[in-house]
Amino acid sequence: MTRMFLLASMLLALAGCGVVAFPFRVTGDAIQAVPVVGKPLGTPVHAVGDVID
Repeated sequence: MTRMFLLASMLLALAGCGVVAFPFRVTGDAIQAVPVVGKPLGTPVHAVGDVID
C-alpha cells in the first residue's frame, strides 16, 4: 500500500496536471457516449479536465 502511494506521488509530481485531469477526461468521454443524455451530462465533467490543465 505504501509503495503504491509513493509511486502515485512520484507520477503526479513528474507528469503535472495531466495525470489529475485524465480521469475527468475519460469519464466525460464515457458519459458522452450514452445516447440522448450523454452530451449534456458529459460536457461539464470533461470541462473540469480542461480547467485542471
